[in-house]
Amino acid sequence: MARAWNGVISLKHIEAYDAIAATGSTVAAAVELGISQSNASRLLQQLEDYLGVRLFDRDKNRLSPTREGLQLGPQIRGIADRLQALKVSAVELENGRSREMLLRLAFPASLVANRVPKLLRAFFDLHGPVRVEIASGSYLAIERMIADGQADIGFARSPLSTPGLKEEHVLQARVTCALHRDHHLAESPSLSIADLKGQDLIVLNRERPVRHQLEALFYSNGLRKRPLLEAHSIASACGLAAEGLGIALVGDLIAHEYADLPLRFVPLEPVLPVTYCLITSDKNPLPQAAKLFLKGVDTWLQTHPSEAMP
Repeated sequence: MARAWNGVISLKHIEAYDAIAATGSTVAAAVELGISQSNASRLLQQLEDYLGVRLFDRDKNRLSPTREGLQLGPQIRGIADRLQALKVSAVELENGRSREMLLRLAFPASLVANRVPKLLRAFFDLHGPVRVEIASGSYLAIERMIADGQADIGFARSPLSTPGLKEEHVLQARVTCALHRDHHLAESPSLSIADLKGQDLIVLNRERPVRHQLEALFYSNGLRKRPLLEAHSIASACGLAAEGLGIALVGDLIAHEYADLPLRFVPLEPVLPVTYCLITSDKNPLPQAAKLFLKGVDTWLQTHPSEAMP
């Protein structure tokens, strides 16, 4: 066990740990940080003494994390990330905007390939380039990213499941039927549940709330047929429909992002509403870059209402 140390832990100690963990040696970490190898070793030793545990095993010139190091590593790196965010916030306050600003977005994969790049292009054209991190995942995963401070702005399905989140924009949509443009039902003004009987259906997986709503609607209208295909994203469902494999039942807001595919989008009747929202954290202050991005989304919604709310 490391001996106790009563000194003050600083950003230098955290940066040294982070560099050593990434490179596996104090020599490489010293080069990365622009300090001497002995200084890097001293900072690591002081951090270990402060925590009272050994974070790395020494094997000649290579350092490997101990069991304690593996367990504490994510927390130490989390401190490093927060300190870096603090530094970026200070730059933002000083300069208003800067390439050092960091914009962290969490969107479903179905929007990351098309809509998010368009929004970022408009944002860059207006404010200049900033550093951007884009994560994707399920709606619940996105909610957790925002709640845990891993992302600043997320795109989710309403109502939300995670406490401590704020809805910045609410986007109304409905379930539509995406089908190949040569399908015999493609020119219909709308499709009812009765029209779907006997058709091969493509639906989202059971984790999606809209899936349960659809099954209830099917049941109440006497449609007992199991779907032919289950998809894990609207992008996948539209891709399957574009190959003529069936009729995809998806939210039209995201489905219209794939209008360049050989598809027709026919509204489902009765109306099955789908509500999306842009979300932020209630407890984590919104960085300046994220505030500016939200203003850009406002502009997009006002300029392209037909795209945003089909």
